[in-house]
Parts: sequence; structure tokens; C-alpha cells
Amino acid sequence: MDCFVEFFSHGDAQASFNKCMSRGPGLRLGDRIVHVSMTTQDELLSEMFPRAKNCTWENGCPVILESDEAYNTGFKTFLTNEELLQMVTHAEKPHRKCLQRPYECMISTLAKFPWFAVDYYTLKTRDEIFRQSMKLIELLAKSLGRQYSDMQPHLTESLLVELVYAALNAPAFSEQQRWQLCQAAGPVVPSIRMSELAQYWPFEVLGRKAGMDEDLVRYYADLLKKHPNNVPNSNNPFFGAWTTQSNEALGLTTIGQIGSHEFEMLLQMLRDVLV
Repeated sequence: MDCFVEFFSHGDAQASFNKCMSRGPGLRLGDRIVHVSMTTQDELLSEMFPRAKNCTWENGCPVILESDEAYNTGFKTFLTNEELLQMVTHAEKPHRKCLQRPYECMISTLAKFPWFAVDYYTLKTRDEIFRQSMKLIELLAKSLGRQYSDMQPHLTESLLVELVYAALNAPAFSEQQRWQLCQAAGPVVPSIRMSELAQYWPFEVLGRKAGMDEDLVRYYADLLKKHPNNVPNSNNPFFGAWTTQSNEALGLTTIGQIGSHEFEMLLQMLRDVLV
């Protein structure tokens, strides 16, 4: 079994590698003989996403390959539903002493998934990653609340916090999804403060710019309220502003396409109100 350790720079990795080599051959981890070697980000990503067919990695970026082979269905996704379900299944019915492994696996997946490649994964994939992340957060939070938590020392609050922050930092998750993540985490992560607008956010892909002033966001929300085609809803700060409708066809649309569509719709709505 391979284990990858990431460093901030190539120099740090080289220094750690040299230190390991200075101890001589036959390194051991417990009773196991360990072989240490230098590798690349591309090899790490290939190992993490083995079912990404017709995909290679160059400098940490996916390169999708075309194929003329008759039985080659081509690139479909970086991560399959089966792989995601396996993480949750292992957490629900653990068969090993290392109960933290499924949660650590999801943390790594959330951190290394190529979220920036918005033309190569769909809304359905994004939502499936979110759903399984939510399940793992709920499972871990429930485990921490049990009386016999001292019998599972590797399931800790710090692990839950790390998992929640990994999910919150996933760039493709919507504002509403981030709000749901905070609700699922409960009082374990009280330091996270979400805008009141998050739970009513009307977009699937468009989000608020980091550091954006809350009053400015509310100003635009108030403008959207004035759109003639909105649906009155007194409980919604956006007052029933247009939202992306979830359906099967939309789920198969890429994040990039949905983001472009939402941006055009937002601009048109603002024009209708301001002009």
C-alpha cells in the first residue's frame, strides 16, 4: 500500500527524503519494511482518481485524451459514485481498527479534487460529493456524542473540524450547501460564522467573492427583489429571485456551463431592474 506525504516545497520534500535515506536501507514502520521514494503531484492524483478514464495529469492539471477505439467510452468523471459510497459504507460498518480512515480519505478527496476544471465535471458529481461529505460529517458527529467515545480514540473533534473545513473550502460547493455543512457539524465548530443570506442563496454555482462586504451583498439582494418576474416570499432575503431548477438534464451539465448561464441571468435581471 502506498502512502503519500505532501510538502510545501520541493526543497522540503528533498530534505525529508535525504533524512530518511541517511538512516540506511530497511526502514521500518512498526513491523513493516518501508521503501521511501520521491514522487510527483501527478502520480499522487493518478493514485487518488484511478477511475478517471482517458485522463492524464500534467503539473497537477487534468488532460483529457480522445480515443478512437470502438469500445472506449472516453472520459466520464474523476470520481465515481461507487467510490464515494464506499467511503460512507466503511464509516458505517468499519471492519478495521483505524476507524478514522474513511474520514481522512474524504478530507484528501475534497482537498485534491480538481475543482478548477469546471468543464470536466457535472453538477451531479458536485452534489454527490457534497451528499457523501454530509453523511460522513453526520456520522462522525454522532459517534462523538456516544458515551463510549473513549473506546474509539481516533474519532476526535479535531478530525470532525478538519473534515468540516475541508468541505467548506471546496470551491464548487454552493453557499447554501456550506450553510448546511455548518448545521450538520453542530456546536463542535462554533467558530464558523455564515452569512444569514447563505441559507437562501439562489444560485447553484455563483458564489459571493471572498471578503465581500455583507451590506453590498444585501444591496444586490434588494435589487433582485424588485425584479418583475420574482416570486414573492417574505422569508427569503432574495424575495424569490430566480434560481436554477434541479432536474436530471441540469445534473448532467458541467459546472462551467451552469456558472456561465447563471452569470448571464444575473446580469439580465440587474439590467431589467436598473434600466
